[in-house]
Amino acid sequence: MGNHPSSVMEDDDLFGYAPSDISDSDDNFRTDESFIHYLRRYVSFHGISSIITSNPVPSYSSTNKKMPFIRKRPDLSTFKDTELYREIKRNCDMVADNSLPDDRWSLEKLIRERENGLGRKPAGQLHTNTYRQISNLYIPNHKSQRLMSLNRQVYVAKFNKIGSRLVIASQDHFIRVFDSSKGTYHRINKIQAQEVHWCIVDLDFSPCGEYFVYSTWSDYVFTVPLHDRGNDEFHWHHMNPEGIRTCIFSVRFSPCGNFLVGGSNEASIHMYDRTVGRRVAKLTTDTNGYNDTNAISFLGDDPNIFVSGCESGVIKLWDKRCFTSGKPDLSVGLFVGHLDGITYIDPANDNRHFLTNSKDQSIKLWDIRRTSPREKESVVKVINSWDYRFDRVPAEFYNPTENLDGDSSIMTYRGHRVAKTLIRAKFSPKETTGQRYIYSGCGTGRIIIYDVLTGCIKQTVDGHKDLVRDLDWHPVRNEIISSSWDSHVNLVVFRRNELKRRQSMSSEDPSKLRRSRRLAQKRAYENYE
Repeated sequence: MGNHPSSVMEDDDLFGYAPSDISDSDDNFRTDESFIHYLRRYVSFHGISSIITSNPVPSYSSTNKKMPFIRKRPDLSTFKDTELYREIKRNCDMVADNSLPDDRWSLEKLIRERENGLGRKPAGQLHTNTYRQISNLYIPNHKSQRLMSLNRQVYVAKFNKIGSRLVIASQDHFIRVFDSSKGTYHRINKIQAQEVHWCIVDLDFSPCGEYFVYSTWSDYVFTVPLHDRGNDEFHWHHMNPEGIRTCIFSVRFSPCGNFLVGGSNEASIHMYDRTVGRRVAKLTTDTNGYNDTNAISFLGDDPNIFVSGCESGVIKLWDKRCFTSGKPDLSVGLFVGHLDGITYIDPANDNRHFLTNSKDQSIKLWDIRRTSPREKESVVKVINSWDYRFDRVPAEFYNPTENLDGDSSIMTYRGHRVAKTLIRAKFSPKETTGQRYIYSGCGTGRIIIYDVLTGCIKQTVDGHKDLVRDLDWHPVRNEIISSSWDSHVNLVVFRRNELKRRQSMSSEDPSKLRRSRRLAQKRAYENYE
């Protein structure tokens, strides 16, 4: 697990304060009429005192800490017959069939067979999938440490591919780089971001691992070297040369590293070629032109194939080799199933499967070979009577009575809450868990971990007082870094359940215990309760 680091406390000079419970948006970008409407909604939701207060840390009173109530059990009828279901079981050292997973096995027996040379490997060795099976017994379940406390909401927390660096981006316009290679977290660089305007919205690492790119409320994105030297080596990339103020909600390096792809407002995708230094394509994700493109992702090592998700809830599949001029929609496929906007897309990195998190309070799994008919795009009807930044979630989202017509997803997960901002959901690392889990931030301030194979919540982790927007599982250690709107960054690790140990202590006869032990036991129970 590594040594537990000491907390990193920040007390820096910050930028001008604005109401902080706003989602990924910019006041200056709004028209006067829309901004007045926004202020009215904000005042009615938070009260006027939250606007005029001098304290930059947001109030937590508006966060609903109750978990959603889900009536139906997960429907595995489609998922159990898929290639992804069998592949995850195989990676976790289970029989690769469509049966439900059986986690009843003895670690003691496994070690005994290994020592006797009865396993698949020679004596003293274990199969890689067996290591994953053991690792899945120790998934993160306890907030171990508060790594950092700021005076602004934290929007992004992300490890690089090998887990040697952790990057944190906050609303205070600073990017902090930590050395995470040895199980401890020491800050090695603090970079003042440029052209932020509101907040740093998204961040991604280059395939070579030497750079990262970040996006803001600006028509530029910026690549920065990932090292512990100065922060004056910014590379500007003009994603929208038309000069229209925009926001890149999601930005990604292509697997070859030559292209940057960003999903923006006004239903647009911008593709920038780093080799020629200019934007080479602008794609339209919605013919109406007003649905923001909130999420975008490549699916593996193919630099031509990527997917995007927008406010309408429709996901589209794109192939760079099919881009031609004069066509309003160049997508090669679409996926229908969500009832509201997409907040995040995470690939399984097998060039075929990916997951989406949505404002309709669900996570869905998709296979790019199972697209929806083109005509089904028009059946998606987002519930426009609610604003996810301010309003309560409509009850019909948690327990829908039927699937959307044309739904081509292979699995759906419900139980977390998506509110206020573009909350992330991701696959657990293949190296350590075989992608057995999906972990997500939550509007209740928890980390929610789903078992992919059963559809049920495996673990919930408390630790934040406001929503968890972004989080990342270390590639080679069972640790999760979570960033929250309560301005804190937490480290979550595995901790053995002490309840059984305390119950065994209570079975002893108290009259036979010495006075010091009785007092110690009493204090332990009081602290536990």
